[in-house]
Order: sequence, then C-alpha cells, then structure tokens
Amino acid sequence: MVEEKKNWIDEMIKREALPKASRDESIEDFCSKWKIGISTYYYQSSKSENWKKILKIALMSAKKEVPEVLQVLGSKAKDGDMKAVDMYLNYVVQLSKNLDIKSDGEKILGINYIKPDGDNNSANTKATPSIPGSSE
Repeated sequence: MVEEKKNWIDEMIKREALPKASRDESIEDFCSKWKIGISTYYYQSSKSENWKKILKIALMSAKKEVPEVLQVLGSKAKDGDMKAVDMYLNYVVQLSKNLDIKSDGEKILGINYIKPDGDNNSANTKATPSIPGSSE
C-alpha cells in the first residue's frame, strides 16, 4: 500500500511538471486511474515538498530548451524585433547576476572608475575610488 501511494505521488509530480497542454489526461482521469480522490490529488500537489520536486523537474526540462530558444530570440533581436531584444537582454542581465566571471570567488570590495573631464568626455587619467576612504 505504501509503495502504491508513492507511485501515484511520483506520477502526479511528473504530471504537474509538464505544461498543461502536454498532459495526456485530466485530473479526474488521473485520479480514477490511481483510485484516489480529487481532493487528495490537490492536497498532495500543493504540499511544499512535492512542489519543490515539481519545480526541479520543470526547471531541468526548461534548461534543456534554453540554448535553442536563445538562438531564435537572438536571431529575432538581430532582425530588429524590439520585444526579442528586450527579452534577450533581460535574460543576459539575469544570467550575469548569477555568474561570477572575474572575481574568482573573491569578495569585490570596490571598483575604481575614471571620470570624464567636463563636457568633452575625454577621460581623466586619475582613477577615482568608488569606496570612501580607499586609496588608489
């Protein structure tokens, strides 16, 4: 009985991780097949431990599609589709927030930057520290 319960919950998790359009059967059909009540299905599908599993499966599935989607999005952006440009750049920004490209895991304490001189935008060669009290 315990094994049978686990099997339907595992199947429910896999089912919930699929996009609704990809699901073969309704909730009613699923519940009938596994001989469970609809309220039991909803109760188990809403439990946080099961939602974590559902989201993990869904994200793993989505990750597989990202390179192809980005390629299409990049092509549309190059062709001037402003919505595609916006979506592509937003993805890049979100990705960059999660990547540590240059610090090798070291904490970045500040960044020195160069201020342009006046209105001519030529750079002053003296770097200005971004953290008060730090020196060059």
